[in-house]
Amino acid sequence: MSKITQHGYLVLADISGYTSFVAKTELEHSHEILTELLELLVEKFSPLMIVSKLEGDAVFAYADETRVTRGETLVEFMESVYVMFRDKQTSMRRKTTCTCAACQNIPSLDLKFIAHYGDYVIQHVADTRELIGSDVNLLHRLSKNHISEKTAWRAYMMLTEKCLNHLNLRLETAYIQIEEYEHLGEVKTYNIDLHDRYAEITDERRILIADDEADLILRSVFFVPPYVVWEWLQDPVKRNLWAPTVQWSVGNRPQGRTGKGASNHCAHGKGLTTEVALDWRPFEYVTVDSIENGKRLFTDTAYFEEMPDGTTRFRDCIRIRLISGPRFIRRIMAWVVFIVINRYDKLLAKAAHLAREEYEQKFSQP
Repeated sequence: MSKITQHGYLVLADISGYTSFVAKTELEHSHEILTELLELLVEKFSPLMIVSKLEGDAVFAYADETRVTRGETLVEFMESVYVMFRDKQTSMRRKTTCTCAACQNIPSLDLKFIAHYGDYVIQHVADTRELIGSDVNLLHRLSKNHISEKTAWRAYMMLTEKCLNHLNLRLETAYIQIEEYEHLGEVKTYNIDLHDRYAEITDERRILIADDEADLILRSVFFVPPYVVWEWLQDPVKRNLWAPTVQWSVGNRPQGRTGKGASNHCAHGKGLTTEVALDWRPFEYVTVDSIENGKRLFTDTAYFEEMPDGTTRFRDCIRIRLISGPRFIRRIMAWVVFIVINRYDKLLAKAAHLAREEYEQKFSQP
């Protein structure tokens, strides 16, 4: 039996509406539907988090604090899982020809996340492994809250103040609510309506540089999952590790987090380049404008494609904006700037090496 106290993030993903769903529908089909949705959650929670166990219609997962070095990753992760959950629901409903109540009422199910940071012990007894501790208890108590009662939200993401502080985030538009539990006292929570976020993510116009529009395409393979690659290529602190000749720093963060309109600054010699996010789809792609002295230098879309073996195929499609001459001139300029001068292909190889090294150290072992 092992009882070493660990520190990290605790997340509960709870499929809401399932009790009513089962009560009003055919048990056999409702069970099959739940199983398919739970399998999706378990698949998508890996590798960023470790699934501790299934709890009926919920998934309980955790991650050591060293796994999440960029605070926004955890929030972006939960939002991306929610989008996949909703897309899966739509796909299941469209594919079925069954007219039973369970299959017809798939859209009545929804999903909520509760995230907390705290201490826990992984208790090993025989062949079982379970997390114990007061913070684990608090997380589960928070599943019985008053958010839906106060806001009428069906799906939401709840983060405790302790979790938010440890992530070093400011969710400026979050709904704040105090929950109180016997023996645990008051807990301040920050909550986001996931229906609104789903609409924002899926309805916004996509801004992409496609392969046939690019003046240069840089490709690389990262032997780690997209969540890890995303941090290494988006976090200014980590970018400075693989591109040491420049100095990245955080710029504007609308509503307290990275997204469309957010910026980073890049100091190089006597120059200062600002990159501004035009489109932001965590773990999938990001499109940015690079601007210096008020002039657009280039626009690029970085794509993160998850492969069946868990690796990430990365490609960066770059369109030169500084000049508007013939395409072959722009291609030559892109090659000179990114390959000959800045050796960006070599820098990507270094980023891939560092990402794999970190992954093997922090992610390979529970």
